[in-house]
Amino acid sequence: DAPNDCRLNIESTIAPSALRALASAELNEFLRQWEWQRSPTVRLAIRAENHNPENWRGDGTIALERTRFRGASMNSASTKIRFADGAITCEGLRVTRNEGIGTGNFTYDFKKHEVRVSNIKSSLHPTDVIFWIDPKLWKTVLPYKFRRPPTVTANGIYQFRGGKNTRLEITIEGANGMEYEFLGKNLPFDRVAGRLLITTDRLQIVDLRGGLMSGVLRGNADISLAQNDSSYRANVSVNGIDFPRLTDLYYNYKTAHGLLSGTYDFTGSGSDPRTMVGRGKVEVTNGDVFAIPIFGPLSGILSQIVPGGGYSIAHKAAASLEINDGIIHTDNFEASGTLFSMLGHGDIHFLDDKLDFNLRLNMKGPGILLTPVYKLFEYTGEGSLKKPDWHPKRF
Repeated sequence: DAPNDCRLNIESTIAPSALRALASAELNEFLRQWEWQRSPTVRLAIRAENHNPENWRGDGTIALERTRFRGASMNSASTKIRFADGAITCEGLRVTRNEGIGTGNFTYDFKKHEVRVSNIKSSLHPTDVIFWIDPKLWKTVLPYKFRRPPTVTANGIYQFRGGKNTRLEITIEGANGMEYEFLGKNLPFDRVAGRLLITTDRLQIVDLRGGLMSGVLRGNADISLAQNDSSYRANVSVNGIDFPRLTDLYYNYKTAHGLLSGTYDFTGSGSDPRTMVGRGKVEVTNGDVFAIPIFGPLSGILSQIVPGGGYSIAHKAAASLEINDGIIHTDNFEASGTLFSMLGHGDIHFLDDKLDFNLRLNMKGPGILLTPVYKLFEYTGEGSLKKPDWHPKRF
């Protein structure tokens, strides 16, 4: 220990909490968040110009056995460590848990109030390990219920204590799929991949790709993380979705068949579906429109107009949609079968189980002889979505 040259070599199995009295306020808070069941093995070489711990520099290695940090456990961890200028850097970090491992490099900078990560690769549960970056991010990843831990890579900077320079990029590959709640139901994704960009008060989901009900979903989203602002904006496209599975999930109706494709751009706030406002287009092909609960009674009406017409399946349907306050509105619903086509407009109150819809049946084939009295084939649908009342329109 020469003037302006303090040196200290440490080999220890003492719990680091014993050093809290010597640490700076920020390091003291950092150490307080650890729970060691067994003391780690620490080897450090420390250099400084004086005895003040805030001026210490050094490097070494640390090996942990079963430990908890911010409440999230790890079975073991090991890393090379460097510390200087109020920051601790872990290089070659390796963390093990029951479900997998995580590797990479990170720096916890107490002076700049930020965490810098590079080349992080993980097969751990995101909802647990996100606590190691910042517990405030837990609500951000909670809605994504992965069946098994996805493969995650992460690079960037995350600032806390009001910092405005956060830019954390995360890529996710979930080969085993996940559940995601949408309009009160859990959508079952077979697989999912995408890129997340977390900046100050904002989460962007870019190039989301997923397998959904035998079809494919693609999309992007922009979600506010700001305090008192839960707004979001998103766009999705789907292709080849198994329509029977979709109607069974949302309406407990299992007899429909066909494929659903479409696009939807929407905004909203929080988890309240009534705040969702959007526009889109949908198309059902190779299906049976009469098997959709709200249109089912029209099959019997069609049989009264043209004997056997009710057995003519409306195999294709399409519409442009507007959604606001829990109401789906369309001005151009169209469905077609061999003997007829249906043109319609109206409202589907999907949150209040209510229908207000108007349809006109246009006949083809033998039914075309009835064209002069087409107004007799205009119907209004009212009442419950599951058991609607279709009756001739009153003129």
